[in-house]
Amino acid sequence: MRLVLMLLALVALAGLALAAGRSWLGPVEVMQALFSGPEGVGRMLWSLRLPRLITGLIAGMCLGAAGLVFQTLLRNPLASPDVIGLTQCAAFGAVAALMAGLPPMAGAWVGAVSAIILLGWLAAHPREGLAPRAVVLQGLGLALLAGAGTEALILRAGDGNASMAMAWLTGTLNGAGWPEVGRALWLVPLLAPVFAARRILDRLELGDDLARSLGLRVGVLRAALGLLAALVAAGAVSLCGPLGFVALAAGPVSRWLARRRPDPFLAALVGAGFVTLADVLARGLAPAALLPTGLYTALIGAPILLVVLRRQMSDKSS
Repeated sequence: MRLVLMLLALVALAGLALAAGRSWLGPVEVMQALFSGPEGVGRMLWSLRLPRLITGLIAGMCLGAAGLVFQTLLRNPLASPDVIGLTQCAAFGAVAALMAGLPPMAGAWVGAVSAIILLGWLAAHPREGLAPRAVVLQGLGLALLAGAGTEALILRAGDGNASMAMAWLTGTLNGAGWPEVGRALWLVPLLAPVFAARRILDRLELGDDLARSLGLRVGVLRAALGLLAALVAAGAVSLCGPLGFVALAAGPVSRWLARRRPDPFLAALVGAGFVTLADVLARGLAPAALLPTGLYTALIGAPILLVVLRRQMSDKSS
């Protein structure tokens, strides 16, 4: 039932995203524009709003699913890609690729995979294996290092590339068109095995010893799921920049909806709704300013972060 309600809410947000902007459209106008094709009012819908909506939906799904995977693997609600440095490393790789004239998604993937390998090496214990708390702490340092590297790249770039990179780093869907939709569709096949891993994540959350007794190869599965989550999160970053708090907030909200069980598909829907809502606010509240979507994801996600921190403190004290 909750899944159905989430799908209905996402459809409603998608309708709002198609209607919102400098020129608001009514429900009848939106439907007519969708069926009439790129002519008249439909030109604005098909060339601007529809590709922007699809790009935001896929990016939000990637960030939401990736956030839940990392939070489950590391057993920490704060262990999202934007906290452990993965998003920042993906952004560094994407900016470096952009400056070199290469595809940003390839650079983001290289940055994210490098971050996963580096974190695994830094946080590994010789006898106890991967230490989840160490991953978060090492990731914070890695995020600062990647952020400094990105700023250094921007300072060395020309004015045109620097301004474009700075706008992209705020997390924005401005300028998203059908080429971005084409790149986003490449991420859908990567999401499929993440969605299929719901039962595996459920068992891994029971603890390594119990998961092994159930026949799971814990080390292999954790590495494979971490790599997949890193790739989809980096792909989302390459599309619209590092949208803050989406990956962090989607996991706890989806767990609340799924009665505390890890459900990557539900987390993906929450992430998609999160990004779509932020984009509706960006275009509905200040349509002339074209404020970045990342500003609104931060405004919505920051209170959720405070609630998560408060609940962690309550759980530890009880």
